[in-house]
Amino acid sequence: MLKELSKYVVIGIAAGVIAYLFTAKESISIKVSEQKEKKIITMKNSYNDIYKSVKDSVVTINTDRGRGSGVIVTDQGHIVTNEHVIRGANKIRIITSENVSYPATIVGVDSITDIALIKSNYVGESLTFSDSSKVKIGDIVLAIGNPFGVGQTLTQGIISRTNSGHITENPLDEFLQSDAAINPGNSGGAMVNLSGNLIGINTMNLSIGGGSDGIGLAVPSNLVKKITEQIIKYGRVVRGYVGLSALDTSDGVLISNVVKDGPAYSSGLKTNDVIISIDNTKINNIQQVVKIVASLEVDQQIDVTIRRSGSLVNSVIKVAAMPEAHITIKR
Repeated sequence: MLKELSKYVVIGIAAGVIAYLFTAKESISIKVSEQKEKKIITMKNSYNDIYKSVKDSVVTINTDRGRGSGVIVTDQGHIVTNEHVIRGANKIRIITSENVSYPATIVGVDSITDIALIKSNYVGESLTFSDSSKVKIGDIVLAIGNPFGVGQTLTQGIISRTNSGHITENPLDEFLQSDAAINPGNSGGAMVNLSGNLIGINTMNLSIGGGSDGIGLAVPSNLVKKITEQIIKYGRVVRGYVGLSALDTSDGVLISNVVKDGPAYSSGLKTNDVIISIDNTKINNIQQVVKIVASLEVDQQIDVTIRRSGSLVNSVIKVAAMPEAHITIKR
């Protein structure tokens, strides 16, 4: 049975930010590690030095609806967490590693990537971002957060899988998978490498009984950085829009609907066209389409080749800004 992904796919595909549509709120930078990271010298058989170097950058988040963790990412008090940690909250407080509590407010959220940014008057040490594209299977990682409200804890594991998508209904999902213990309350906490730099935001675990079964997922730091910077500058994430829906078939990616007067419609694409390639990249499935378009900036043009009635047709689509009625992925 064909599984249509249209409600998640192109109407609201991520493609970038239109800088000229919005006035930047703040000019704040996020620290990024150098290309060659220097490992922290630790005591034999201990990660305590790494823990001490990052513990003050990880906070507990309490809301009137639940509890989670967060990571300080700027020297202006910005804290990244998961959107589901603060979803529906009317009151938010952070608790530092020194057990001091501060009120916090929401700066912006992105339910699609499950990332949220909050801010408090606590100015702690921000974590340095590592390049998550360089993370490899087998790398040792440490997870820091407050599981079950017991207090800040450290767990250790290895990267089990990179670019671990297709786990939720959201085709834009991208995770680092590790066997470090991730439990309720760890959500929004830090996953760091042996240099003490952030490689991901712990998001969830996959388990049968609700415990930690060795499949912990983290949103990669590169994606977190991109989303965070957009929220800081514009208050929200602005995504692109091409205005079509599609589904996987045995014959390829079949366009099931083209929105009238949308970018795809204006470029001449029609229902029942089969997408063959985008910018000379062969298309095999709808997730591939989502990933490609998600990497584009609004107003960027893409070359699309489709098959129509047995013939190949080339078209150029100019990516537009997504309408305000954007998609929301429930987790």
